[in-house]
Amino acid sequence: MSSSSERIAWLNEQYSPSRTAHDFNGSIQSYKAGTDAARAAITGKRHRVLAYGAPPSNRIECFLPRTEGAPGEAVRGAARRGAPIFAFLHGGWWQDLSIDYAGAPAVALTDAGAIYASIGYTLTPAVQLREIVAEVSAALTTIAANATGMGGDPRRIVLAGHSAGAHLAATQLTALAPEAPRYTAAGLLLIGGAYDLGPIAESYVNEKVRMSEADATALSPALLAPLHDVPVKIRVGEEEPEEFHRNAALLLERWAPSLSAIDSTTLSGRDHFDALNELADPLGRLYADALELLGIPLQRAAVGR
Repeated sequence: MSSSSERIAWLNEQYSPSRTAHDFNGSIQSYKAGTDAARAAITGKRHRVLAYGAPPSNRIECFLPRTEGAPGEAVRGAARRGAPIFAFLHGGWWQDLSIDYAGAPAVALTDAGAIYASIGYTLTPAVQLREIVAEVSAALTTIAANATGMGGDPRRIVLAGHSAGAHLAATQLTALAPEAPRYTAAGLLLIGGAYDLGPIAESYVNEKVRMSEADATALSPALLAPLHDVPVKIRVGEEEPEEFHRNAALLLERWAPSLSAIDSTTLSGRDHFDALNELADPLGRLYADALELLGIPLQRAAVGR
């Protein structure tokens, strides 16, 4: 086997985190079940779908917090004064999954007083990756424009993403995004992301994404400067393949000189997929990270549980 073939085989393994996951199928099923549960629990005026483009994939599913307390429960102040918004981008290597698998954290985060907005986007190979980046910019602009009408605060939109979604979220602080959406996010939570796309362009992932070498360089957040100084939290599962740890370390190294608040942490015992359990669980690390970025005190969010 040539060194080139060995490298490609290694990259294919590195960027196939399902191979080392504790229970890949179980995690994907839990994403769907959690989304179904959120849709069943949060209905009526608390559930809205925004369109930001013509394609059916250009939808943002919004779950709103209660604005009137249940019997014996105080109304949350955040809902009265304009709730912070947690906008989430699903993973799937830009070629799989949808908002049908991205709503599991909605119940916990709306209970804490936030609006949860799940952003859908068109998948490759139907579009190029640069077009998906532009779709996310349009989605952010749409969320900001509709925030007040949903009882939200357009100044407190936290953008989060998992895997490919973390890459897309990171692009929005760079020159890849127009000025308006670039200044929309008040913070980023990046989970198990890829920020240096060169190696991915050499792997099986690129069969559908179809990046050129130039595309991979141009669309790599780690090779671009962040142009909006907001808090950034980089998270990676302890048991994710080493390339995910390299990507996290590289983004921290490259972005730290430009940002006032950026940190990177490993999620103990978590793989690439079950790491997201930490976002839907009020005792999870990612849940605490989300509330910190949203400006919701953790103790306050736990009241009434």
